[in-house]
Amino acid sequence: MRRAPDPTSRSVAAAEAPDLGSAVPSPAFAFLLSLIALPSLFWLVAFKRTTGHTVPEDWLMVEVVPPIQHWVMTNAPPLDALLVGISGLGSGWFVGLGFGIAGLVALARGRTDLALLLAAGTLAFPIEWALKYFTYFPEPGHAPLGLLQLWNALFDIGGRGLDDIADFPAGHALRATVFYGLLAFCVARVSRDRRRGMIAYGVAIGLIAAISLIRLYLGAHYPIDLLGGWMAGGALLAVIVAVYSLAIDYPAPA
Repeated sequence: MRRAPDPTSRSVAAAEAPDLGSAVPSPAFAFLLSLIALPSLFWLVAFKRTTGHTVPEDWLMVEVVPPIQHWVMTNAPPLDALLVGISGLGSGWFVGLGFGIAGLVALARGRTDLALLLAAGTLAFPIEWALKYFTYFPEPGHAPLGLLQLWNALFDIGGRGLDDIADFPAGHALRATVFYGLLAFCVARVSRDRRRGMIAYGVAIGLIAAISLIRLYLGAHYPIDLLGGWMAGGALLAVIVAVYSLAIDYPAPA
């Protein structure tokens, strides 16, 4: 006799989502994105180690960004404060707290699968730390980045964070890509409405772009640093989504 499926073995809503025209991407599409992002990230790391910045980037950060920032701070201080606040939505403390709260909400709703998905998103932190450590290139007269200095920067000891000692990749861009990307994916998983899922993805992309470009406005990063953050965050996001979708939607036969 054929056994009835165990509803606790997988989420019913999650299992139905791909068949209901939802906005959940397929594992193949997610893996394809990771295959694009990972080689691109490798190229950026090699470029950062050997070249640093391009001439157009130097021109942008010297001739364009400072005048814009000066004009905004002089003529629209509230706007400058708003931009700084939006930038904080990608800070390590905010994203870490956000992962914790979102995970607890998922557990409270009985979605252990989504809680584990969000827990996997915290891998963004060690990936950022590792990339900053291995791509750090000391300026003349400066000592190499030591583990103690890296540890202190993790917790902003002495008022110096990771972005103050190592530019690549942009931590705000990396963390925002993973955090808001996973939140949007969770909305798509629990919703059977494709439009609602697409709206969630649109909001996530808007937040990621805003947080990243504001870091450029603040002079904290060059464009290549933002690109590195997007590539690293996108690669991690794609791998997590692909593994999750394979485990939930295509479980191995017993």
